[in-house]
Amino acid sequence: MGYIVAGIPFGIAFALIGCKKFETTPQKNTTYTFIWFFIACFLSTQVSQSFADTHIGLVIIAHWRNFIAELLMLATFPLLLLAITLKPRLSFAVGIIPFLLLSLANYYIFKFRGNEFTPMDFLAIGIAKNVAGNYNFGWTFNPTCGLFSYLLILHMGFCLKPAQFNKRKLVRIVSAILCVAAAGISIARLPSVYVMSWEKMGSTHNGFLVNFFAQIVTTLKQVPEGYSYEITEKIAERYAAHPTDSAAGTVPASTTSADSTRADSTAERPSIIVIMDEAYADISTLNPEFGDTLFYKTLHKNTVKGLALSSVYGGGTANSEYEFLTGNSMAFFNHGISVYQMYIKAPAYSMATYLRGLGYETIATHPFHRQGWSRETIWPLLGFETTTFLEDYPQKKMLRGYVSDQEMFEYIIDKFKHKKKPLFLYGVTMQNHSGYIPDGKSQKLQVSLKQYPGYPDAELYTGLIRESDKALKYLLHYFEQVKEKVVIVFYGDHFPGLNKHFYIDLYGKNFATLKDRQKLYKVPFFVWTNYESKSVDVPLTSLNYLGNYVYKVAGIEFPAYNRFLNDMQQQIPAMNSWGFYSTEHHKFLNYNYASGKEKEMLQEYRFLQHNSIFDNKRNKVFF
Repeated sequence: MGYIVAGIPFGIAFALIGCKKFETTPQKNTTYTFIWFFIACFLSTQVSQSFADTHIGLVIIAHWRNFIAELLMLATFPLLLLAITLKPRLSFAVGIIPFLLLSLANYYIFKFRGNEFTPMDFLAIGIAKNVAGNYNFGWTFNPTCGLFSYLLILHMGFCLKPAQFNKRKLVRIVSAILCVAAAGISIARLPSVYVMSWEKMGSTHNGFLVNFFAQIVTTLKQVPEGYSYEITEKIAERYAAHPTDSAAGTVPASTTSADSTRADSTAERPSIIVIMDEAYADISTLNPEFGDTLFYKTLHKNTVKGLALSSVYGGGTANSEYEFLTGNSMAFFNHGISVYQMYIKAPAYSMATYLRGLGYETIATHPFHRQGWSRETIWPLLGFETTTFLEDYPQKKMLRGYVSDQEMFEYIIDKFKHKKKPLFLYGVTMQNHSGYIPDGKSQKLQVSLKQYPGYPDAELYTGLIRESDKALKYLLHYFEQVKEKVVIVFYGDHFPGLNKHFYIDLYGKNFATLKDRQKLYKVPFFVWTNYESKSVDVPLTSLNYLGNYVYKVAGIEFPAYNRFLNDMQQQIPAMNSWGFYSTEHHKFLNYNYASGKEKEMLQEYRFLQHNSIFDNKRNKVFF
């Protein structure tokens, strides 16, 4: 229906423009063609924004310098082709296409995920290809308007006769100079652009293309101001060396708390099973009246549970893995970064490397393709001895074409049964992966949401989470019967990318402020034991701190880095890529507004994290 509605006015425009032939002299025609060429480049900024589902006028109002950069960026390729071909109409027609395709990709990615297209998405093309069957790529009003606008601009140009150049060499030189100037000016602008990726803020304030390419520029490795290896060594001195009173040592006083457990070299080390459940979220946190039946809320005995801030929304699962396994935070990376694929090129410190050093068998498993987020390469670098993927599963209990949580948990139990020493297993589920458009096979999973009708994606998602809870009950029931000590860690990686209007209806307003926005980044977690341990309700933490809870309930001495994180958590209890909760101000703040002790701790954290990833001389807290 969208293309029919959009096609009527464009059809009329096509007819009116083409009804009269332009009879001019060759010289005037060449002048008119050049005028059309530059007007076409200007108009293409609106075409690009139309594909991105925003308006270029908003960009001009928000920041005119970004609009100029957007315009020059769009003109770069057409000018380059003009210098080569001396054919203005062909140069514009072909040169503008790559930018329009990027804008169109942004439209669909936002439609499916709820935030904008980022350079990281190119690294996830393999994943996107594998899950594309669960998405509906309907051709709707916005891309239709963009396409018709592009064709209309071409139509105007082709109503003119081909330009004839008497001074071909001069035209080539001028076009090349303009191309270099346009590229240089637009690139020079990018480092000063404040990148945004929440909803359409980047496209609205910066222009989609400027926002997109600014992310590439800010993605380049940058040394934090004031950083040096010697500074990290001074930080490490406070945490790396501490007194011990046994062969294994004890948790130092700075990290000892009511729920800390002494590590004893003679004690039985529990097996640790960590499950990061795809898109597992507690939607009732947006509105308690929504109600839910989430199983984790019923756990009270031998359980630490609560909500944790994730740094991603709707996608970017690997970044949630990274935060949990390493204790590092996405706060110090640009939005849209995939640390796995961009920065981990050599063996790196993680929970797996530490536990492996303590004698644990380390396994990572994911019932999907091994190439996803480069896990087959990255997991061994993070210390996992064994990695298994889709081909290692029976694939007999599938939901929507994905291995179900039930089958994965049965697989995990089998691995536990065949372990030869204490097990550290890290599993990433696949069952609840987007998209959530019901089809004939998945309709039976839908749960009617009578208070919020008209959102089939939310109904399907709710049904999937109920299936996850059934599988989770099965898993814990099995380990309740096991005599060996076992710690089960469970957390969601991010909120699902459901229809944004569903979330707005549920919450009652837009997610305009940082406080509101963080609502969509809170995921459930719990740490459960099949032996006696202290139960704690955690109001809010973040994924980078979850390792501390695991070590505490498992009775394992904190690594040096986690001793630092423990002190950090006392000052800053929760943080993610958007901001942190300030105990001083009792609210969420952007990192630019950190002050006092909080600013000092964040700076030390950033220095240590930079050292762990980029410095060739690795600090001793990462051994």
